[in-house]
Amino acid sequence: MDEDKKKQEYWKGFTILILLGTFTIGEFFVGSVAPAWAAVLIVIASLKAYYVVRDYMHIGRVFEPEEEVS
Repeated sequence: MDEDKKKQEYWKGFTILILLGTFTIGEFFVGSVAPAWAAVLIVIASLKAYYVVRDYMHIGRVFEPEEEVS
């Protein structure tokens, strides 16, 4: 793998990690200050689930064609 591509992927993973941490902190404060705002909590949880599935579970690779081994 190209070093520049690898560095770019690590940076993307780190950025998503920071984003998920920020969402988690926000979710905690919304839940503790206004627990009746269930819709906001569901939206935040959905965004977190989207980023985890997309970036950490590599779900896109499931739909890519397999590489041929020669």
